[in-house]
Amino acid sequence: MNVLATTLSLVVGDPVASARFLAAHFGFREVLAFDGGAAVEHPGGGPTLFFLREGLATLDPAQRHVLAQGITLALTVADIEAEVARLRSDGVQPASDIRQDDWGERYVQIADPNGLIVQLVQWVGERPY
Repeated sequence: MNVLATTLSLVVGDPVASARFLAAHFGFREVLAFDGGAAVEHPGGGPTLFFLREGLATLDPAQRHVLAQGITLALTVADIEAEVARLRSDGVQPASDIRQDDWGERYVQIADPNGLIVQLVQWVGERPY
């Protein structure tokens, strides 16, 4: 298979709020805005993120009112302390303290206005994958 692009669509209550949050605090840029949704991309790569308004008629009827849950957008950074300090100075309060797992992942979680989780990750040593 020759994949030309990757897109992740998330159904939320307020698509514009999620798109603006990622643009304002994480360097994403809005690439599309339309009635019922917005899309962002990061200049560093990764998938296009589409935020779609709950109840949007173009969604499959079984999915129109199923909000995105249990999804974590993980962004690897070079200096997690500096990023947390920058976010706090922007008025963004992380949902957790910086933690470290046994396999060397240091991380902190931030909730967007729709409750979606953005997790900043800094690896201690080499990334294991």
